[in-house]
Amino acid sequence: MNDKPSIEKAMKNAKASIELEGYDLTEEHEQLVRKSLLGEISHEQFVEMALELVQQRKDRK
Repeated sequence: MNDKPSIEKAMKNAKASIELEGYDLTEEHEQLVRKSLLGEISHEQFVEMALELVQQRKDRK
C-alpha cells in the first residue's frame, strides 16, 4: 500500500476503531505506522521502533 490517499483513509478508519475500543493512538504511533505503510521503514524496523515506544510508555508509569 503506497497510495497516500488510501493510506490516510486506512489510518483514519483504524484510528476510529482503536478509539471505539477505548484506546488512544499517539502522534508517534501514527507516524510509525504511516512510515511503515509508505515503505519508508522495513517491517523489522517497525517492530523494533514499536517495541521502543511500548517500553518508553512503561517507563513513564
